[in-house]
Amino acid sequence: MRFLTPPFLLLFTVIFFCPPVVSQNVPAAVPPTEISADLGTCSALFNVTGADSKPIYSAKISARIHYGVMGVKKIDLETYTSANGQANFVKLPEVPKKPVFFYISKDDKMETVEFMPDVHCHATFDVKLK
Repeated sequence: MRFLTPPFLLLFTVIFFCPPVVSQNVPAAVPPTEISADLGTCSALFNVTGADSKPIYSAKISARIHYGVMGVKKIDLETYTSANGQANFVKLPEVPKKPVFFYISKDDKMETVEFMPDVHCHATFDVKLK
């Protein structure tokens, strides 16, 4: 009696015991770009869209945060939106020394958003660039 060779056995196992792979045209979820200030527990998520309500890729979002004694220290944060038009700023201070303004721009379009962590620590901003 002859035994099955290992390559044939492997092929037999794959054909009869593995489920078929079905290809689906479902786009993968793109996570928002994320940048951390390492100054607290608050966060700000931005959803940037155009006048046609479609997400804007690579819109620049920047902010300056003052912290420390009398706000003399500062940190500049800058990132760009992901393919789905999102950017997330994390670990922002709960009580900033000066108001925090985020500047969102793409080409010749610009919007400004004020972040008030004392009102809403984990904020979501829907920004429409026109």
